[in-house]
Amino acid sequence: MSASRVEDAIIAEARRLGFATAGFAAAGDASGTDIFNDWIAKGAAGSMDYLHRHAPLRRHPSFVSPSVVSIVAMVARYPVNPAPQAGGFCMTARTADYHDVLRRKLRLLADFIKAHTPVRTLRICVDSAPLPEREWALRAGIGWQGRQGQIISPLVGACSVLGFLLVDIPFAPSPPMQNQCGGCHRCVDHCPSRAIEADRLIDARRCASYLSIEHRGDFTDAQQQHLGKALFGCDICTAVCPWNDRATAPVMQELCATSEPPNAEELLQLTPETFASRFTGTAVMRSGLNRLQRNAAALTLDILKKQNQSV
Repeated sequence: MSASRVEDAIIAEARRLGFATAGFAAAGDASGTDIFNDWIAKGAAGSMDYLHRHAPLRRHPSFVSPSVVSIVAMVARYPVNPAPQAGGFCMTARTADYHDVLRRKLRLLADFIKAHTPVRTLRICVDSAPLPEREWALRAGIGWQGRQGQIISPLVGACSVLGFLLVDIPFAPSPPMQNQCGGCHRCVDHCPSRAIEADRLIDARRCASYLSIEHRGDFTDAQQQHLGKALFGCDICTAVCPWNDRATAPVMQELCATSEPPNAEELLQLTPETFASRFTGTAVMRSGLNRLQRNAAALTLDILKKQNQSV
């Protein structure tokens, strides 16, 4: 099979597995290292200490897979949250854990690549390895980076998740996609805590998604205000993107919401056993029951304060 036919076959197989598309990039130095390090230095990562610890490893994908020659990037579409302002649970928390879903599919794609190429080393990455995923998605032609930092494309809009294969053979790089945000600032304007800064950077300390999922410990008054109605994640900046209405790729079936999540009052009644029964197999297990009930208590307290103020 010729090189171009191999890349076309990989893209076709990725789509058969439910991905919107795939793209290819040659491994090299990450171009956004200085920007990332400056973002870390000013404290915008909040308490995500692992980002600081792993920062040196992000400079080149060989720190993740020493023999890497090419990076194969995949993107999968998930549904747009129909009521993002209502807060609660983001869409990726209302489905099977996308980390598990994408890893299963990437293993199948890896088997396909092994059957059609002389690849010897192949590493799967889904939002866990110290790989600057958005940069490699850009370099693989998956889309462009919106003002809210998310990858956007005509295929998936702004609601998507990424997966990567690091391989030890060359593939023809995909052409990059031109940024098509134009003069649109809808994501910036709709962020209730003004967490979206210039240059497509997010101040995690103000972001409801970070506060509800990653932040450790109790909330300050300011953090509780930034949390808004979020119980686990926030979809506002991605859900309002106008490219969602133009997206043409199908939603990955396993990433369709299966049920309505509990509200804050119901969350406060959960035990470790009922929490595990309700959320095993979802991304919510990442934060654990204590953090989820902390968010529910903060939301409940905020509602009571507003009710008392209106009396």
